[in-house]
Amino acid sequence: MGAVAGMDTFVPYCGLHSLAVAICALAIATPTLLGRRLKRDTELSLRRALAALAVAYWLAYNIWWNWNGLDLRTGLPLQICDVNGLIAPLVLLTQWRWARATLYFWTAALTLQAFIQPALALGPASLVFWAFWTAHTLIAACAVYDIAVLGFRPNWSDLRSALAVSAAYVALVVPVNALTGGDYGFIGNPAPDIAVPPFVLTLGPWPQRAVILLALGALGFLVVLLPFVGNTTTRSAATSGREPHQYRRR
Repeated sequence: MGAVAGMDTFVPYCGLHSLAVAICALAIATPTLLGRRLKRDTELSLRRALAALAVAYWLAYNIWWNWNGLDLRTGLPLQICDVNGLIAPLVLLTQWRWARATLYFWTAALTLQAFIQPALALGPASLVFWAFWTAHTLIAACAVYDIAVLGFRPNWSDLRSALAVSAAYVALVVPVNALTGGDYGFIGNPAPDIAVPPFVLTLGPWPQRAVILLALGALGFLVVLLPFVGNTTTRSAATSGREPHQYRRR
């Protein structure tokens, strides 16, 4: 028999995992379903409200996490999903192309892994459980909204933009990890008391696993671009100034 999760513990691929993912999927889809049915001004209000919620949650979460003191190894908002948690509302508010590209590729190739193989050990009795799912759900909700409501379609240029932002991120966290003993981006060589996700451990010792993770990330970007390659809407949407999906003239 497989392990069973309780109120105090979380076990991946159990019933609780399935239930959590199902609820998150509903929460991700709801803003998009609403946004596609609203008129322009009302949709804009919804979009801004979603962005405001994402920013408010990001601030509240990071304040709460470091309430009893900042641990430089784990408390800096430098994990991919921490940074993506700010890029997501930025996309909804500005529609900057580089931010949209980063949000799509980081979410589809990286943040999605949090739902498939969550790095989570605590169950519903802990606030960490709720914080984990809420953070990733908000990011995914913004990314899906940008695709399904605002009409973003990634292209090869967007892939290059996302890779450039990712390279800048790696250049930032590598020295931070070296100085603090942290594992930001899961590419560090953390102290023994810092948990490393099981999937990362299967890639071998550091620095081997860091190199493999970076290669897998780049490959993941390519894979999530493939559904849009050769699509006529991808080429047309590459032009800036496009109207959102539901406002395009037929």
